[in-house]
Amino acid sequence: MKKKKFRIEIAVISMIIGIMVIMQIRSIEGIGGLVSTQRADDLLVELNQLTRENQQLITRANELEDIVNEFESEAAENNQYIERLVREAEEARRTAGFTDVEGEGLVVTLDYEQRDEEDSFDPFLYNSELLLLLINELNAAGAEAISINGERIINTSEIRLAGNHININGQKHSRPFEFKVIGNKQTLRSAILIRAGIVEVMRNNYIEVNIEDQDEILIEAYDGSVSFEYAQPVEEE
Repeated sequence: MKKKKFRIEIAVISMIIGIMVIMQIRSIEGIGGLVSTQRADDLLVELNQLTRENQQLITRANELEDIVNEFESEAAENNQYIERLVREAEEARRTAGFTDVEGEGLVVTLDYEQRDEEDSFDPFLYNSELLLLLINELNAAGAEAISINGERIINTSEIRLAGNHININGQKHSRPFEFKVIGNKQTLRSAILIRAGIVEVMRNNYIEVNIEDQDEILIEAYDGSVSFEYAQPVEEE
């Protein structure tokens, strides 16, 4: 609004200068060669006065233009600052798991073979902690995003045994468990397939592990909410 006001003021000043010059020229043309010495002196005084006023108006116009340029510069700096804040906020949301992400990585599917209908043995119910160990190994290998059966894993996610099923982010899940992991494919694969590593442990506990490399994996954002009641930011002194 201030910028617009200054530009209008500059336009008005320029218009005034033009009108005064035109009026003065027409006045002199109307008098022609019959101007008396006294009248010529009066016109000279008026012309000098108009010249001074014209210079003052030009000076004011230049001052206003400088002010406008200053506002434009400050606005540009503010826009850059706002854009940087937006980028940082978006990066924080992505790191926290609140945005959809995509990239290369692995799809790891965990299941087991049920021998017969009467076989009630479920290795996941006896070894649910292996899911957490797999997440730890993937994170240690540089995983940038992980989901299990569509549940985005964030720093407050829980994976725990609850009766005859496993709770992930407060939702009930059972086999098969599909891990989607974004990160360097080779590094992730090597980390979990290392000798005596997590995959070997799982297979020794009757869990089937299937690993697929993929160039493009989509992991959706965490759709829950996170609130803090006791943890408060520390104010800098």
